[in-house]
This record gives sequence, C-alpha cells and structure tokens, in this order.
Amino acid sequence: MMTNTSPDRLYGRKSFRKLSLAISALLLMICAQPALSQISALKDHDVKEPVDISADKLEVRQKENIAVFVGNVQVVQGDMTMTSDRINVYYEAGEEKELSSSITRLDAAGNVRVKSPTEEITSSWAVYDLSEGIITLGDRVVLKTEDGVLKGKKLRLNLDSGVISIEGQDGKDRVKGQFTVPDK
Repeated sequence: MMTNTSPDRLYGRKSFRKLSLAISALLLMICAQPALSQISALKDHDVKEPVDISADKLEVRQKENIAVFVGNVQVVQGDMTMTSDRINVYYEAGEEKELSSSITRLDAAGNVRVKSPTEEITSSWAVYDLSEGIITLGDRVVLKTEDGVLKGKKLRLNLDSGVISIEGQDGKDRVKGQFTVPDK
C-alpha cells in the first residue's frame, strides 16, 4: 500500500499554506529588490561640486581648520541637501598667499536629514567624508524611498557606487524594513 507523503499530509494543510506564503513573500522581496541591493539616486554624485552652507551662526577656528555652523544648518551640493542642528566643517587651508581652502569632512549632529531626488535619510548624526565620497549616518537611522522604509542603527552611503548598506546595533537590534509590493 502506498502512503500519502504530500506536504499537505505531512505538515497539515494550514501549516503548509503558511510556509508556502512565507516562501512566496521572501522570493517576492528578493526578486523585487526594493532595498537589499538598492542603489541610491546619489550614485556618481560629484563630490567636487561647490558646497553651499547656511546657518544661524558661524564660528571659525582658524588654527584648527574648523568652521562650526550652528542653528538650522543647510548644506547643498548638487542635488543633495543635508540639514542639521550643527555641522562642523573640516578643511585644509590653502597656501598663505591663497585665499581658498578645501573641505575634507562634514560632521553633523542633531536632527540630521539627507535628501536626494528620490530618498530621504534621517538620523542623529552623520559624517560626510568628501575625500572618500562616503556618508555615514548613525543612531535611529530611517531611510525612506518610494519602495518602502528601512530602519537601523547605522547607514553607509557610497556616493561613487550608490550602494547603501544598513546595519543593526551590536547584534541586539536588527535592520527593519517595510516594503510596498508592486502590482502585477
């Protein structure tokens, strides 16, 4: 006599349906690629473009090559905008005869927001390393795109490749996401 070894029979009809739905949802998420291999709209962002900065207050620490912008700080470079409560601008001073200087890094603290044409990232702090072309954001990071929302402890955006990576907190917190499912 032949025994029925179908998955329905072995696991129960309801359990098998739940497992099938879970696998289907996982495959849909992987195939739809909403965030896991997401490429930022800031891919190939030109870090050599001029950086325009405005704020309520400015303090320049010339001996340290630091400019401190405080209060409603806004940084615009091309199609990227960064806002924050405070941004420290680190620069390399030009030769004594030159009046120019070169920005190497921006450190933002408090209510940080980075916007591109298609995404918005919020966090508590950010470091924009212009020489490496990398923006790192941390603490309560939220990435919003038209495809969904991702949350994590730390986000790294490579402006050359456009690759966004998000990680949790020391294995305690996990990266969390909510995605829209495309219509058929």
